[in-house]
Amino acid sequence: MELSHAVSDAILTLTGFFVFFRYIFKLDLAACLLWEAFILSVTVAAMFGVARFMGVTEATMVSEFFQHLAGTVGALCLVFVSFFLVLRKPVPIKFAYVVGLLGFLAFAAVRIYDRIEVLNAIQTVAIPLVLLIGVWGLFRKERAIGVWLVLAVIAVVMGTYNKRFMANTFIDSIDLYHYLLAISLLCFGRAARHQVHG
Repeated sequence: MELSHAVSDAILTLTGFFVFFRYIFKLDLAACLLWEAFILSVTVAAMFGVARFMGVTEATMVSEFFQHLAGTVGALCLVFVSFFLVLRKPVPIKFAYVVGLLGFLAFAAVRIYDRIEVLNAIQTVAIPLVLLIGVWGLFRKERAIGVWLVLAVIAVVMGTYNKRFMANTFIDSIDLYHYLLAISLLCFGRAARHQVHG
């Protein structure tokens, strides 16, 4: 049992559900589907992570399943929903389905054919793209959206590479990852408030 990891994952879980019900749930179906592909995948992965760190070994596979879902379907959906967010246009429902389908094909490659390089490639491309979209939002005078997207990406990157950025911190690197990811979800939620309805 690793209590500190369970606590930090529980905080990430609660943050994810808060963001979903406070900001995402009220959006149009298309935008909701794209946002929730990332937000809820991270949240459910964290929820089963709590069980895993409390000693339930069966929860590890479920948590990993949703981590891969967040890194493929969620990451692709995040890029495109951010793009429409900055454009200040509603997301076409057919477009949401196509993006989701592409994400699930990538997810299948990772899970069925054990192609972890697909997961890594999507994450390597998607996160910088969301950052660029956020910066683009700043130039388009969509400052609130741009700032929240940029802050969300910075939190994700700092969490992912926290051993490099904050090597001497008193907080364990896994816990720090969970806390920074929770901050990232909050920032994405604040950005999603500005999504244009169809």
